[in-house]
Amino acid sequence: MKTITLHLLTLILAGNISAEQFQQVQVDYQLKGQNKSNTISIPAYEGDVQPPVRGVMQNVGGPLKTFAYENNVALVARLDEGRGFSKELLKAAAEAAGRPEIEFAGSIVQGISKGGREAADWAAANQDRAIAVILDHSAIWSMDFPKRVSGVPMFFNATYADMFQNIDRRQSHFNWCTAAYKAGQSCTSIIDHVKNGGHGGRGSTDLTAIWLGEVINLRVPANVPVGKDYDLTDVKPSKVGGHFSASISMDGKRSYHDKVKVSTKPGGANWWVPGPKSAALYLEWVEKNGGEVEKDESAQIKNAPFFLYLPPALARAADLVSAQEWGKAHAELQRSPDKSDPFAKTLAAKIDSKVEAHIALIKKQETARDLCGIYTNFQNHAKTYRGIPAYDEMLADYGAFFKEPENAEKFKFGREFYRMMSIINKAGTASAAALDALEKFANTHAGTAHGKAAANAHERLSDDPTAKLTPDSCFGD
Repeated sequence: MKTITLHLLTLILAGNISAEQFQQVQVDYQLKGQNKSNTISIPAYEGDVQPPVRGVMQNVGGPLKTFAYENNVALVARLDEGRGFSKELLKAAAEAAGRPEIEFAGSIVQGISKGGREAADWAAANQDRAIAVILDHSAIWSMDFPKRVSGVPMFFNATYADMFQNIDRRQSHFNWCTAAYKAGQSCTSIIDHVKNGGHGGRGSTDLTAIWLGEVINLRVPANVPVGKDYDLTDVKPSKVGGHFSASISMDGKRSYHDKVKVSTKPGGANWWVPGPKSAALYLEWVEKNGGEVEKDESAQIKNAPFFLYLPPALARAADLVSAQEWGKAHAELQRSPDKSDPFAKTLAAKIDSKVEAHIALIKKQETARDLCGIYTNFQNHAKTYRGIPAYDEMLADYGAFFKEPENAEKFKFGREFYRMMSIINKAGTASAAALDALEKFANTHAGTAHGKAAANAHERLSDDPTAKLTPDSCFGD
């Protein structure tokens, strides 16, 4: 097993992500002697390479749908086995879609109130197939109700306002997770900042989506085998992720988390968190709910995808893609004897996507005649992209371009505009002197691209001196 050491904002397998597109496939099958019908929606990415499906979950919208798209998780229209999915459904879906990996995919299960406890029941009965359990507004009737599911992360969510049945679910989630965490259960207890959320809704699902994105990195291999069974990795809270300690404070009958600390060390914690992004967003919610944050080590929490059975060259290429060293990753793949490997093709597609997007950015700057922006772009990113033929050709062309005296002079006053914008942004507000300097620059270089950009910046900052404007944003469309 190869572990990638750097966190990725988006899973590297997810190809060239643009608009969220899903392929819908009708599934007909038999379950316990009865004819069944369902629909599975499979993430569809640009290009010929389609990464394998890494899991399934109930069809949802909003941030959770974005999570599914970015992490190669298929959406199933209807549950057919409690709060989960039967093996018969997954096998039939794999055949109907021509995607054999779906037969062996793990499931993310979720439910509101009683449904959350039922989701935990399904996960307990199918521990080897449960990726994670989401319990929204679920009351805790005892320390084993809902059930603990060893190795499977569990996420307890309650809105700040929900007092249905006069039950303080926030307090009971806190107590359940504290006891379960001490027994080795990976679980997270959060309180949504939504003030008007009642018992029926889920509040915001932003944090749920981020939490799942970090959990799937720990639980499911990024390069799942196609058409073969594989094991999900048990999550041991003492070995991975971060750790929260907190106390309960009261606002009338409503409890909230207070005196919160997030640490990379497990000792004395109340519950676990899978990665830095979920920890950081949760701390924001703590403060919105009136709680105090006493310690924040969220940025130090490690979270990254892991890979199974990679040949050495592909493992090195995956490391380089994870580190966003696109040129070196390209070179490593070119040397690899495993170019026909599906995962190698996925890595190559990711590299092509990134370099195409970066070249498109440079061409946009070219259209705007932002020479300083182009020069700065090459200065900051050439080391990352050098070695990829299309990029090297553009770099060589601009190297000759900037040596021409006329272009060197244009670059010189373009750099002056960038310097002025940097000073304004560092100050936090555009002073009268700074605005005068912008206006003078715009008049001196009237008709040039940078002169027009300075005039644009002057107008926008005159309206709002505290606005944060990047120099490139002042060049218009």
